[in-house]
Amino acid sequence: MEQQTEKTQVIILGGGITGLTAALYLAQQGVDFILIEKHIGTSIYPRARTIDVRTMELFRGLGLHEDLREGGKSLAPAWGIIRGNNLMEALRNPVGKITPGQLMEAQKELKSFAEKSPETVCRCTQDISEAIICETAKEQGLDLRFYHQMLSFEQDENEVAVLVENRVTGEQYIIMADYMIAADGANSVVRKQLDIPVSGNGSWTDLLNIYFEADLEYLVKGREFSQFLIDTPEITGFLLTINNKDKWAFHLRFYPENGDTIASYPEEKLITILRRILGIADPEISILKVLPWQLTVIIASQMRINRIFLAGDAAHTMTPYAGKGANAGVQDVQNLAWKLAAVLKHGAGDVLLDTYHAERQPVGAYYARLSGELADKNGLINNVLMVTKAKDLIGLPDYGYDSSAIKREVDLPFSYFIGEPGTRVPHLWLNESQTISSLDWIRGQFVLIANSNEGWQVERDQVEQQLNINIQLVTPNDENILEKWKELTHTLHDEALLIRPDDFVAAKLTSDNLLDVMRSILSQ
Repeated sequence: MEQQTEKTQVIILGGGITGLTAALYLAQQGVDFILIEKHIGTSIYPRARTIDVRTMELFRGLGLHEDLREGGKSLAPAWGIIRGNNLMEALRNPVGKITPGQLMEAQKELKSFAEKSPETVCRCTQDISEAIICETAKEQGLDLRFYHQMLSFEQDENEVAVLVENRVTGEQYIIMADYMIAADGANSVVRKQLDIPVSGNGSWTDLLNIYFEADLEYLVKGREFSQFLIDTPEITGFLLTINNKDKWAFHLRFYPENGDTIASYPEEKLITILRRILGIADPEISILKVLPWQLTVIIASQMRINRIFLAGDAAHTMTPYAGKGANAGVQDVQNLAWKLAAVLKHGAGDVLLDTYHAERQPVGAYYARLSGELADKNGLINNVLMVTKAKDLIGLPDYGYDSSAIKREVDLPFSYFIGEPGTRVPHLWLNESQTISSLDWIRGQFVLIANSNEGWQVERDQVEQQLNINIQLVTPNDENILEKWKELTHTLHDEALLIRPDDFVAAKLTSDNLLDVMRSILSQ
């Protein structure tokens, strides 16, 4: 029987947080796609627990920030790291606890740094965040195919062909796409098949993720923590708060090199270990799942191979200690989606797609290496180094993009949060109640923020007519807001900032060159 063939613009491989967010961003850009995921649904494991400031800005642009905060409200009080021989002892005498306040003290500029965003860090476990994102995608009627598995793929100069199996019916079919986003995780089949060279520490330090239920709310209420570290001759590992009530995860150091396997840890043994680390007499414990994993840092040398793009863990696998794995994936696909749309819909040049690697690979590589540095010799988080790296961990983009998709002076040092080309558009509250930010002007479109109306409408219309790209023209009407904006961005009356759909400043303009700048950015 001849296999059915379907056609789409983009195929997304992977329905985790990176793939699902890619779906929302492609939909926002009006790009057709099909998402396939081999599992039957979103993650049932908590895994990533922190959504950083920049990623919350991105979810704000998708209208998801409030839902994610609500979903993670039970975890929200869980901050700080404590150490001890058992949890009961550590909570009674939290020596060495690293608190959010101490993190803020660690870098004098952190407070003003945090004020440069309309958002703050959100605590929300990945099982909840993925479910929220997935439900939003389903409500939009997007083509999400869970329990459909890629069997093979190939690409040529014109398209990507993917052989897929419906795991319910066993039916096989082919999807032909212009491009593929490979968000298929740390063990990416796509990365391996493409034989992309990698760097980084590789894998080291084996742990068992013991996900369990135990009613400990009475114990931790008012004394909430994020991590409890234990390092004794008998037990080394860390306990993570999941909901401050009855869900917890203990990551136990174990030693396959000495013959340890999962079978070495039957349920009775695990419960004995958990009782020991809790320090509570005979608590009722139910083991939900046990998963082996390794601390891993792998950085792909290329995030683009012709028509295939790596995103998230497939491109930069990192330890959870910097809290950046899921965040980096979301930021990857936000950067990529508008560029794919520009090529597919507006005739942008292929070089624009090369800027995805140029802009995102250094960022992913930096956080991957940092996550490895934050692991101490026993595989626990190095909380001393964590304090010194506090500014990096908060998640605001104090980095700049330097590529052909940015129009900036050569060799100009980056100055952050003032509207310089290559940096994220500055945040300014636009109302007294501080509910509307200058970032809310963007929402996935090109925006020209002009300090006056003189001539800019004509230039905007010219771009729309010749390039078929809509640019939203924004001129602050409130004189007080306008003066604050000009002061913040160091711009003059006749100047404007061109903002890309991913919130980054593409150019600072004076007049008569918007069309030329757009063509340059789009590699036309």
